[in-house]
Amino acid sequence: MYESMLTHIDAVTGSGKVIISANESTVVEIVMETIKSGRSASFYLTNDQAKAFKASYWTPERIKASKIQLISNDEKDRIKAELGVEVHSFRFSPIQCECGHIYGGFEFLQQGIREHGVNSVRAVFNLKNSMFLQANPTLVPICPNCDQMLGGDGGPDLGDLEYDCDQYVGCCIVEPDRPV
Repeated sequence: MYESMLTHIDAVTGSGKVIISANESTVVEIVMETIKSGRSASFYLTNDQAKAFKASYWTPERIKASKIQLISNDEKDRIKAELGVEVHSFRFSPIQCECGHIYGGFEFLQQGIREHGVNSVRAVFNLKNSMFLQANPTLVPICPNCDQMLGGDGGPDLGDLEYDCDQYVGCCIVEPDRPV
């Protein structure tokens, strides 16, 4: 078993990625420090590490400040019907574009499929033993209605964009006026 695991670890590190092995509290601290620093990183956490991170990160104050909310059943149905991705407990902080269009969970996943492919997006939602967390990602949401960038060089601040579900958490953008 260990030989097989080391073979996989060697292949991952051989591709230029880093693997960190540490106890739960250390991993959660590393993730939180990354978020606070504003640096971008992706983490594949064990389910226990993810649970500990979420308990620490998603405080009632943070939930209120982020405006994150469960997507509606209608939006879940639309995501499944039009994008071919099944989501369950997906929460998203929608952004209103200056044109009036709401960039929500559907638009986020649609953009992700355009950029990474449907199989990559499905793979994230099908994780069983881990959770994918993006801290301060470089994604710039683009309004599908008017093609305006929502953050970065135009539109609302990216700090308005956060998402969370059982297998995927992201965008924990650090902002001086929001608690982390």
